[in-house]
Formats: sequence, C-alpha cells, structure tokens
Amino acid sequence: MKKINFILIALIVTVFSSCDDALEIVQPGELGPNVTFQTVGDLQLGLNGVYAAIAGENPIAFSTVFTDEVAIGFANGGQGLNGGEYVFNLNAASADAANIWLSNYSLINRANRVIAGAKLVTPTAANLATYNDIVAQAHIIRAWGHFVLLSHFSTDLTSDSALGVIKLDFVPTVLDQLPRNTNGEVFALINEDLNFASSLNASSNTNTTRTFVSTDFVKAFKARMAAYRGKYSEVTTLADELITKYPLTPRSATIATEATSLYLNIWSDVAIPTATQNEVIFKLERVPGNRLINATWASVNSTVNGSPFYEMSTRLYNLLNNTNDIRRRAFLSPSSDPAGGRIVIGKYPGSGGIVQLNDIKIFRTAEMYFLKAEALAEADNYVGVAAQLQAVTNARFVAGTAPVIPVPANKQAAFAQILNQRRIELCFEGHRYLDLKRLGVKAGVTIDRAPEDCSAFNACSIPSNDFRFTMPIPFQELAANTGIKNQQNPGY
Repeated sequence: MKKINFILIALIVTVFSSCDDALEIVQPGELGPNVTFQTVGDLQLGLNGVYAAIAGENPIAFSTVFTDEVAIGFANGGQGLNGGEYVFNLNAASADAANIWLSNYSLINRANRVIAGAKLVTPTAANLATYNDIVAQAHIIRAWGHFVLLSHFSTDLTSDSALGVIKLDFVPTVLDQLPRNTNGEVFALINEDLNFASSLNASSNTNTTRTFVSTDFVKAFKARMAAYRGKYSEVTTLADELITKYPLTPRSATIATEATSLYLNIWSDVAIPTATQNEVIFKLERVPGNRLINATWASVNSTVNGSPFYEMSTRLYNLLNNTNDIRRRAFLSPSSDPAGGRIVIGKYPGSGGIVQLNDIKIFRTAEMYFLKAEALAEADNYVGVAAQLQAVTNARFVAGTAPVIPVPANKQAAFAQILNQRRIELCFEGHRYLDLKRLGVKAGVTIDRAPEDCSAFNACSIPSNDFRFTMPIPFQELAANTGIKNQQNPGY
C-alpha cells in the first residue's frame, strides 16, 4: 500500500510539474516585460494602450437603454426587447454587465503592466519628468477603472464594509482566484493611487487638449467620488475650483447654429478657441477605427433617415422641448419629426467627417454645479441648491428666457430637482443609471417612462430600491474564478 501511495504521489507531482511547465512555456515571438519595457519611449507606447482601453461607451450604452433616456425607435428590429435591457432584464449572462466588468479589468491590467514595466526602466535626468508623468497617469487611470467598477457593481458606495470589486494592484496570472474586496479596501487603493500620482507632481496642469488625465481630472474625479460616497464635505471646494477654472460654455446668439454656438461645438468636437470657454474637463478622444457612439441608437447616422432603432424618450423630449434652450438643438436631431412621433437623438452627430463617431465626455463643469448642489441639499441649504441649478439653466437659455428654478421645500424635493436637471443636461453621457441608483430613494424618483414608450412591453418602471440598480457579477467571472463564485450580488 505504501508503494502504491508513493507512486500516486509521484504521478501527482509529475502532473502538476507538467502543468507548470506548460504554463511557463515561452512561445516564439513572445515579449516579456523586460523586453517590452526598456526605455521611457516604450512606457509611453504602453500608456497609449492604457488610454485606448478606457471604454466610456459601455456605461453610456447600458444606462440609456435600461433607464428612461430612450424609447423604442421606428426602425427597431427587436433591439433591447427580446429579453434585453429595455425590458429590465438584467442577469449574470447580460452582455452589458460583462462589457463593463471585462473592459475595466482590461484597462486595469494594462495600467498594471505599465506600472510594473516602469520598475524595469531607469530614466535619465533628461527624461525623468516624462517618466514620472507616465507612471502618474497609469496610477490615476488604474484608480479610475476601479471606481467605474465599484459604481456599477457595489450595492452601496456609502458603506466601506459593503462588498466592492476585486482590488487589482498587480499583474495577475491565470492561476489567481481572487475574491471581492470591500468598498473600503478598494477605495483605499484608489486614494493611494491618486496620492501617489500627486506626490510625483507630474500630471500636467495645463490640460490644453482635455484628452489626457491631469491634476484637474483628479479634482473632478475626487469630487464625483466624494458625492457618490456621501462624503459631501469634500465636494464643494473641489467643485468650486473647477467651476472657476472652467466656466460654462456659452450657448450663442439667439439663433444657434454650429457656426455660432460654442456649446454645439462641444458635441461636434470642433475646437473651442478660447480655453476659458471650454467646459470639458476631460474627454476620451475617438479616432477612425474606434467604437461609434451614436451606433448605440442608430444603424446609419443621427438623422430621421439613419435607421434609429432607439429614439429619445417622450418625457426627456418634453423636458427639452423649448426652442430657447440650446440643449434642444444639441441633443435632438434637427431632422426629427416630433409631431410624427420620430424623435431622433442628435447629441453625437459625428466629427471629422465621420458620422456617428464622437469623443466621449467624462467630466464637464455642469456636473460640478450639480455635485455642489447635492452637497448643499445634504446641508439643507435649499436656496443654494436652486442657485446652482439656475446657473446651469441660465447658461443654456436665450438671455432672459430661462425658467425660474423654484427653491425646494425639503431635502427630498431638493434631490428630486437635482436629478431632474441632471437628466436634462447629462443625458446620453452614462449618468442616469448611477444617478437613480445612488439618489433615487433619497429623491423619491425612479425610472420615468411615458406610457406610449413602455405599455406595449409592460416595462414602464422598477422600484427605486430594486436590486437591478446594482449590476450582477458576470457569469464569465463566476465560472472562471472560484474566489468570487459565492459573492454574487443580491437578487441575481
């Protein structure tokens, strides 16, 4: 018997040794980190790949269809209906959950590889500043990837003890089986990354192109993160700094066209010549070959003849239907026929001669006003809430025609008004799902579809505390990672 046991043990050791050997085979043409990263130039190429992995379109696509920003278009061929997002079908096999999970872990993995690769490079005095800047940006973007994941997959960002996502500050192997960390543990890594980048004093302060992370990106990131966590005492100073530095973009003269309106230029990605008139703090630059954001809603282009399978929802259109409001012109395709029931999304008309391709705006000054309004609402300063919302509204309307934002009577009304103004200004930018998730119960607000947009599918709304306001851990992760298989979110 002892001899048999010895043989079995020997076989087991041989099998595992063979497995290890198979995993450690270096394939012809394979580049390890010591070969990939030898110079600061190599690190820059790696960082370019990190930027390319920031998938801002995924949250936008999910948020618009799952909530109340779109309605089924006249050219719809079943998109979103056959067990999909529009009818609130969200489960571990849903493509949207997988897309947001996998794209952000791909982003984090790329950032980790650049961070690890930087340790193999010794910069010269001449390129030390560039080296530090690359490392700082990689840490900031890694923090961003973790934050996007937490926002969608944690049940409660205000609780540090709630389950978050997998904290990943190293390059994993295929053998790693990692559990979810708590929110507190993941936020600790995020803050470590942001503080590390700040200590290098490397991220640019000029922010001329608005397409690379900067110290102002970090401020906007921290302001949003603080609001999402309910840490409103940290919001106001950051928001005020950005509001001062990036004033709201002017609308235009009374009659707005692409030639006269700087606000319209934001959405067609036309350069705004005066930096202090550009309210975009950070955007993802999109070039030919990148994902077409407007293809989320239409097959061909952003016109009534562009085969729109999703259109602007009726109630969002009603909120925008004022010809004195530049946002009606910016967000609604001029080719639309509202009377005929064809309300086409026009926020992403294309740029550089490429239809449906536009940069993805991540941070704008308008959001900073809204975050500041949240802080004021939490402090029961309802006059201040109305003032912040009024400032954004005034900037969008023809002078003297802006509706008066009433002073809310209580906290619930204040948060409801904030959600309403965010719904208008930030539509189709990926905010609505997360806004309802974090503020819906507090505001007494949930998904708000008009009967004509939903009654045929019996999918008009879900309660503001519904479990589907947190996304499920994707099936692919549950199947491959034993560390997380028993940590699915409630309800799924």
